Amino acid sequence: MTSEQPTLTPKAQETRQRIFDTAVKLFMEKGYEETTMRDIAAEAECSLGLAYRYFESKEVVVIELYRHLAANTKARIDALPSLPIAERFYQIMTEVIQAVTPFRPVWQGIFGGALNPNSRYGVLGETTADIRAEMKEVFERLASEASDAPKKPDQIAAMGMLLYVAYLMTLLFWISDRSPDYKTTYQLLDFSRDTLTLIRGALVLPPVAKGMMRLAGIVEQVFGG
Repeated sequence: MTSEQPTLTPKAQETRQRIFDTAVKLFMEKGYEETTMRDIAAEAECSLGLAYRYFESKEVVVIELYRHLAANTKARIDALPSLPIAERFYQIMTEVIQAVTPFRPVWQGIFGGALNPNSRYGVLGETTADIRAEMKEVFERLASEASDAPKKPDQIAAMGMLLYVAYLMTLLFWISDRSPDYKTTYQLLDFSRDTLTLIRGALVLPPVAKGMMRLAGIVEQVFGG
């Protein structure tokens, strides 16, 4: 079951958004584990039953957070200029990290469950498979609309898969980064940009292209939709 809801009236949508915003606020203030649905309902000034009507558990709130992050990332990729793949990825990661930094305590709080593939709200769980499939397509577009987009569709698909995995791994790295102003994360982004530039330039070499395709096929078995 996902966090998708049937069409709501404007009033119902406003109530649902208020409960969601309240949950995120409490996750930041109290911590994810310490926050209960009863806490969320009380802070949102609604009945516990109403809170459960829109979010059957706080885990569903987490899935909603994933969806917000995915929608935010998609919108930013849609607005990217036609730069080389490496520059487009660097720009999108910089923008996303800056956007989610205020909510870092929330992501740190749900970190353990997020990485558990057996968790209902894990980033690799069945409940979030549709989000992963959508994001893979979004990163394929990041590659296909770049100024140095690969000519072959299968290479674009492979590059999109690897970019999506790099996106997830960079966010994971950022969540764990304790350096001032996340200096180490930005060092990683600089390295990623240089590496992507080298890989793209080397795709004309059959062994490199074959290696990229092979790697994409391997990681898709875990990270794919």
